[in-house]
Amino acid sequence: MENRPDLTADLTPDLNLAEQFAAAQDWWRDAGVDQHFTDEVQVMLAEEEEVAPAPVAAAPAAKPAEPEPPKLSATDLPDSLDAFHDWWTGEANPFAEGLRNRVAPRGAAGSSVMVLVPMPEAGDGEALLAGPQGRFIANVLRSAGIDAAAAYFASALPGHMPLPDWARHGSEGLGIALAHHVGLVKPQRVIMFGSKLPALFGHDPAAPPEMFDRLAEASVLATFAPDRLLDHARQRARLWKRLLEWT
Repeated sequence: MENRPDLTADLTPDLNLAEQFAAAQDWWRDAGVDQHFTDEVQVMLAEEEEVAPAPVAAAPAAKPAEPEPPKLSATDLPDSLDAFHDWWTGEANPFAEGLRNRVAPRGAAGSSVMVLVPMPEAGDGEALLAGPQGRFIANVLRSAGIDAAAAYFASALPGHMPLPDWARHGSEGLGIALAHHVGLVKPQRVIMFGSKLPALFGHDPAAPPEMFDRLAEASVLATFAPDRLLDHARQRARLWKRLLEWT
């Protein structure tokens, strides 16, 4: 075969390795390819991977707090009814703190019936239960053959309060103060208006109001609060039935 000359020999410049590499880069750059490419997908906007913190040793379980004793005891309370009235509306009564309008109980010791309500009515001034709740209770007593004028009226709190914390008041000794109050009045019977009140004397708060055996030597009938009874005819009928059984 006839030997042909290498026509490309004269077209390839005599370049060393570094110059050839630089020329190749220039060629690819002119072609618009000046970045590194790979077939593996890269998430460009991904946040840097967070390093999990070292585990912290669990703190030893704390012992359950023991319940604090009531802040009030029977020895802190006056031993006469008149003195109790003064204490009830005075600054020394812890349950009167923050209450401007404090209303004293009304009635005399030895009354046949003591009426206990959660608190004075919102409009009460000098006299306890001077509004619609008081008139309702007077009608209830009259219907049961009880002279309202001879009854003793008291409230579990000395003033009107929108949202009483009964659990806290109970832990502070409100039930002790009320039981002491009943003991000073010495009634034959107590009508307790308010489903939250029985728990102050150790009654199960989840149970519905029911007849008590005794409280300070008095027979006790518990029912719903006056405002609830005024709004629910069915509860009024239930109270009437239980009053007939009680009396």
